[in-house]
Amino acid sequence: MKKLLILSPAFPIDESESHVIPFLQHVFLEFRAQYPEIELTVVAIHKPISKPYSFNGINVIPLNGNDVKYPGKLLFLTKAFSKIRRLHKKNNYDGILNLWYHELSFLTSWIHPKTFTWMLGQDVMKNNLTLRMFRPRPNKIMALSDYNNEMLFRNSRIKAHKVIPMAINESLFPELNTEIREIDVFGAGWLTPLKNYRLFVEVILELKKTFPYIKAEIAGTGPEETALKKFIHDNNLEDNVKFPGLLSHQQTLEKMNHSKVFLHPSTFEGGSTVYFESLFSGCQLVGTLPMMDKPIENFHCVRHKEDIVARMAALLQNPKPPKRITYYKMYEVCREIYDLYY
Repeated sequence: MKKLLILSPAFPIDESESHVIPFLQHVFLEFRAQYPEIELTVVAIHKPISKPYSFNGINVIPLNGNDVKYPGKLLFLTKAFSKIRRLHKKNNYDGILNLWYHELSFLTSWIHPKTFTWMLGQDVMKNNLTLRMFRPRPNKIMALSDYNNEMLFRNSRIKAHKVIPMAINESLFPELNTEIREIDVFGAGWLTPLKNYRLFVEVILELKKTFPYIKAEIAGTGPEETALKKFIHDNNLEDNVKFPGLLSHQQTLEKMNHSKVFLHPSTFEGGSTVYFESLFSGCQLVGTLPMMDKPIENFHCVRHKEDIVARMAALLQNPKPPKRITYYKMYEVCREIYDLYY
C-alpha cells in the first residue's frame, strides 16, 4: 500500500485544535510514523471550513460541508462524491477508510473495492438513516468495541467482521502522579444530554452527605452547561463542583493525573477515549457502559445512581495507589488498519 484515503466528518486544522476527535488525530499520526512509506490523505467532510492544508505530513482536503442538512445535503453529497471520485482517479489510492457509517461510506464503496468503514459511535444506532437504508456488508465494516458491535447487531441484525478497539498515545501523558490527588472526582466531555452530566452532579450531591468537602470538576462545554450550573447553585454545591471550561487535550490529561476517580455517566458511547486515558492516568474509572469485553483492573461498570454512589464512596474511603492500566496499544490499532488492505 502506497496511498490511503480517509474520510472523516472533521479533522483539526492545527495543533491548537487538540480537542477535535483527539483519538483519530493520534491514530493517524502514529500510523504515519509506523508506516512512513504510505501517503495519507484525509477528506474532512464537514469541518474545518478551509482550503486544503497539511497536518503534520497528512494531506487534508476539506469539503466544507459545515453540517449541512437535507434537502441541501443532497447537492452537497453529489458534489462530494464527484470530488472524491476525481481524487481517486488522479491519485489511484490503494484503499478508502471511512470513519463512521454515513452516506459517503455507502457511496465510496462504488469507487474502490477496498473500501472499509470503522463504526465509531452513534452510527450503530437505529436513528442512523444510512444504516437503515443501505445495510453494509459485515466484511466491510469494523466496530470500535464489543459493546459497539453488540448495539449494531441489536439495531440492524448484522455484526462487523472485526473489532478494532480504542487506544491512546501513551507518550502524551505526564509522569504518573503517585502523590496527593486533590480532585476527588473528575469528568470530561461535551455537556449534552447524551453525556448525561446531570447524573454526575446528582451523584456528587449524594456523596456530599458522607464527604462534605468533596472536590469535583467537569471539563467541557455544551448546551447543558447552564442547567448544570443552576443545579449546582440550587443545591449549594458551588464549593464542591467546578467547571474549568473547554480544556486542551493536554490540560485534560493533567487534570486526570490529579484525580482519584474519573466518572463517566454517558448514556451511549461507541468507545470512549476518556475511559482509557483515565485508566492510564492512574484513576479509578466508574462508567455506566461496559465498552470492554473482558474485565480490566480499576474499571467499575455501574449502571444505576444508587450503585454508583455506593461504589464511589467505597473508592474514596479506601483509595488504591495510582497505577497505569493499558487496554490496547496504539501500534496494534495501526497494524489492524494496515492489515485490512492485504
